[in-house]
Amino acid sequence: MRILLSLILLTASFISTASVSIEQTANIDCKLTSKETLVIGCTNYCGRFNKWALKWYARKLNYNIKVVNLRSKYQSIDHTQVDGILIPGGSDIDPKWYISKVDGKIKDYLESVKHLAIKSEIGTKRDEFEFSLLDDYFSNEAQRYQPVLGICRGMQVLTVSQGIPLYVDIKTELGIKNRRYTLDQVNVLNPESLIKELIPRDQFRAVELHHQGLRLDYYLQHKEEWPQLEVTAVSNQNKIAEVLEFYNRPILGVQFHPEYTFGKVRRGVFKWLLKRACFNKIMGKKLTTKEIK
Repeated sequence: MRILLSLILLTASFISTASVSIEQTANIDCKLTSKETLVIGCTNYCGRFNKWALKWYARKLNYNIKVVNLRSKYQSIDHTQVDGILIPGGSDIDPKWYISKVDGKIKDYLESVKHLAIKSEIGTKRDEFEFSLLDDYFSNEAQRYQPVLGICRGMQVLTVSQGIPLYVDIKTELGIKNRRYTLDQVNVLNPESLIKELIPRDQFRAVELHHQGLRLDYYLQHKEEWPQLEVTAVSNQNKIAEVLEFYNRPILGVQFHPEYTFGKVRRGVFKWLLKRACFNKIMGKKLTTKEIK
């Protein structure tokens, strides 16, 4: 089964999912005036390392930046006021959010292992807020240029928002030790992917901190249901999905933690979010009611 899964993944890496588009490319040269400020909204407390990376690379790009908590009752998430969205790592997603989207044997199985998820008050609040935010995001054409970066839990939220379930606990289900500040080798599957453009290597090391993840076997068995998605990098003998790319919007999910990873990994991911946020700010000014309709 492991060999078959590896062959499927390696074959898929050479299949072109979509032609290069503005949603995929990282090659955007976007400039702002000294009076303009990029607003990056985090769906929870962003954390010092995410904030540091955002501010550091914003300076490198000559951008003024403000990082805000989108869960604040005083903060709007309108695309004209928030230029980019970051869904950071954190607590487990309640399995009810993905169990409700599947049926048959997989539903029965997930019911039997759902107790392996670690439920928390902050997780419950984040589930409600983040899935509601993504529902609005995907249904609002005016947000089509607004980038979303999902890190760890963030990638899992993006995964579940598309109807793809998770591994509830990778140690129990896959026989892989739960990742606790582990430095894993990430293997890029698609040489024409966004992640390869951001981090120009076939393999790279990245910090991991998770015990859940995109249910890769389910995704591969039903891949035709998500022509807008592609898993473009994996780790741990092709068992764990590390990167999820969207081809219809500027959305990137990474299971690893770029904020804890040095060099090209951190630089590539955070510069992408900032450049795309800049592009969204500029395009937002040009959008008219007529264009949106």
